[in-house]
Amino acid sequence: MGRLEILTGHERRRVWSDAQKLEILSDVATSGQSIVDVARRHDIVPQQIYSWRKQFDARRVSTETGPATTFLPVRLVSLETAESGDAPPEEPAQAAASRRSSKCSRIEIGCKGGRILKVDSGIAPDVLKSLIRSVEEA
Repeated sequence: MGRLEILTGHERRRVWSDAQKLEILSDVATSGQSIVDVARRHDIVPQQIYSWRKQFDARRVSTETGPATTFLPVRLVSLETAESGDAPPEEPAQAAASRRSSKCSRIEIGCKGGRILKVDSGIAPDVLKSLIRSVEEA
């Protein structure tokens, strides 16, 4: 018959030191027994061992990566402006607006077999014909 434990009063959580947790984790790694058997021997649930593994892996990863990554501000400047230094660089909103206005519109063409061909509107007609043929033949 299994062990019977009668709890009287308020049930308290057990507190495990890092050394005890690491000892149980090393026991799992070296004993060759299943996690369930090791957990039963130490009177804990198997999920506790998985949680401790995750906890120590997260600590190890955070100490290995070093200081937190920081991002620096970046401004895109055209090559001519950067070389001449005459004109001030465009503001990000102005640069995005000029890119949008000069950008070609796109065309979507439904082909056989449910395939969709997306191309720029400025594509040469003979290139477009060959693309459509190759997509439909595939």
